[in-house]
Amino acid sequence: MSRWSASGECVRPIASAFPIMITTVKPGDRSASLPNGDQRRLFRWSASILNVKEASVPGVNESLQTRTPAQKGNLVVHTQPSRRRRRLTTLGAALTIGLASIVAPPTGAVAAAEPSALPSGNTAYRTLADYENDMATLAADYPTLVKPLELPYKTTSGRTVRGIEISRNVQLNDGKPVFVNVAMHHGNEWPSGELTMEFAIDLVKNAKDPYVANLLDRARLVVVPVVNVDGFVRNRRQTDTNTDMNRNYGMGWLPISTGGVAPWSEPETKNMEWLLSTRQATVFNTQHTCIRVVLYPPLQLAAGPAQDTERLHRLASAVAAQYGPTYNALPSAEDYETTGEAIDWAYYATRGLSITTETCPNPGVARNYQTQVLDTYATHRKAMFEAVETTADQSEHAIIEGKAPKDAVLRITKSFDMYTSPYAQPGGGVRPTSFTTTLTSELDIVNPNGKFQWAVNPSYRPVPAYQADGVRGNQTGFYTEPWILTCERPDGTVLQTTPVNVDLGKRVEVDFKECKRKFNGNGPK
Repeated sequence: MSRWSASGECVRPIASAFPIMITTVKPGDRSASLPNGDQRRLFRWSASILNVKEASVPGVNESLQTRTPAQKGNLVVHTQPSRRRRRLTTLGAALTIGLASIVAPPTGAVAAAEPSALPSGNTAYRTLADYENDMATLAADYPTLVKPLELPYKTTSGRTVRGIEISRNVQLNDGKPVFVNVAMHHGNEWPSGELTMEFAIDLVKNAKDPYVANLLDRARLVVVPVVNVDGFVRNRRQTDTNTDMNRNYGMGWLPISTGGVAPWSEPETKNMEWLLSTRQATVFNTQHTCIRVVLYPPLQLAAGPAQDTERLHRLASAVAAQYGPTYNALPSAEDYETTGEAIDWAYYATRGLSITTETCPNPGVARNYQTQVLDTYATHRKAMFEAVETTADQSEHAIIEGKAPKDAVLRITKSFDMYTSPYAQPGGGVRPTSFTTTLTSELDIVNPNGKFQWAVNPSYRPVPAYQADGVRGNQTGFYTEPWILTCERPDGTVLQTTPVNVDLGKRVEVDFKECKRKFNGNGPK
């Protein structure tokens, strides 16, 4: 969500990796600052903490490829060197790397000192093939923790958008609360994808650590590091239709120059609509560069504050605090006003906590792989653990529970209309356009005794400011829209239908006697 020229081109400064010397952090340097007895958060403090000093010898040159001249004499530069999968070595500067000691060493892979600041060991930006290979490798090497995800809509250039899901026993559709974590709505914001991919690798490689294992037992992560793959390949903010996909979401949409020809006109935004409509996302984060802020709805001041502002601000503040004191948490409209962004639609459609996380080096510091990825990852890691912990917190979602026949499929669904901002219509007049949002998710009954517990978004949905008759700001209410819960055979035959209302932090038990009777052969098949 960075500010760019009116032409829509990304103006990238020529990157140069400054010479570095990395010296060992001595045992005990950080342990004094750990809260006594705080074992729950201990793992987050164990990220590689490095002392970085300038050296007086030449550093590593990053290869540059000039793409196209931008407006006003600036230069658009493509800084995507061939990826080097190797440890940091002596390259004109002495490199000695060490991990900070921790008070109570965790078990597993994290206990061993690794000579890299990143879980992958990378020292250069990935290509699209690198992202896809990394995700495929994780899924192949850790099949009980990672499964591949393919989003349904091909991009304008015919590419597939890919992601992964991460959880304990990930192949089971088991109803855990979900954290959807995506990056690169804007294809030239490369550090956002790197940080997102590295956190996924981090979780998987350290899945045996007690802190991480506990989170993966309680939550599921859905990770899509590059949602705008066409833009990424071309190093452009927009998609191949010159659309800013983060201005193309339907709620509050306006026909601005880069907003697309219609709401949801782009396959990339349709992919995100599908993803968030089929997962019960307690938390949704979209990662960006380059300012120092964590944003939450609304996008326009006229809309007024979101009904869950306290919850949204609490999460955004917790995430921002991990990046450091110069990061702020605030409503997106107070940063600058936009329309048609992901977080507005996501929150008002699902009531999931939806945030935009922006990272950036300090003012005056060069923006390159070193400063935007290597130097940022340790704090990003802690920030994302805040998001995962919030996802697993039972007060931040609702729960449907009960007993159903083993091997049955439960499905919840609801459909409702939402609206764009008012705009001049082709046939005359100024009014909003409506679109239908349908949310649907499934749960497989896998326990032999049929017991289940399903973490879902509340059925009570916040009333948005955008209505059929225009913008009606400062809404405070919620729609009472029950989930329509069905119990089905694996072939889709519906055996029982029950409306379910359940609010935030609450749970409701459902009686599936009728489904059990029919499923077990004592009724119509």
